Amino acid sequence: MLTRKQQQIWEVIQQWYNHFGYAPTLDEIGQKLGIKSRSTVHQHIQTLIQKNVLLSGQGKRAYQMPKPLLDQHPQLPLALTSLPLEGQIAAGQPIQAISDQADISPNELFLGPGRYALKVKGESMIDIGVMDGDYVVIQRTEEARNGEIVVALIEREEATLKRIYYQANGQIELHPENKTMRPMIYPAQSVQIQGRMIGLFRSYR
Repeated sequence: MLTRKQQQIWEVIQQWYNHFGYAPTLDEIGQKLGIKSRSTVHQHIQTLIQKNVLLSGQGKRAYQMPKPLLDQHPQLPLALTSLPLEGQIAAGQPIQAISDQADISPNELFLGPGRYALKVKGESMIDIGVMDGDYVVIQRTEEARNGEIVVALIEREEATLKRIYYQANGQIELHPENKTMRPMIYPAQSVQIQGRMIGLFRSYR
């Protein structure tokens, strides 16, 4: 039988997994329940493992989801929600290969409340590696800081992915990252921010 706190932790884990498709970290569980001590959360998790509510695991979660819950989400099996992070690879000067036993979860990088994906069409952002056919991950918002890459709706008709700059005269510059293209300048009231880019992915298959 679970204590009240253990039941709360188990419910947080289930709700988080059902919403995001991956299990929360110990820190995320603590934040959700207002538990400041990570070790306290860890102790409760270990008890849930001993009571066969959770499975033992490795890494920053120190647990795995039970199979019955995974069976409810066959499209998101736990084994496919993370990849082994085995070190670093040089894209410039060679570096020493460093082995690492951690995992990295694509779901954690990209999924979250208010996020969605868009398929890129065109080459206006190629100078920063956003290519035609890529998928960009967008955080839904109506505000953005100077220089952020945003989804901007122009004149309530056409949406575009550009870097935004606020000019001193009150106008907005939507700046393409392609040296062959010119920036677009609009009155502030003509531009509505619909989100900001937080990630990108592509497949080479």
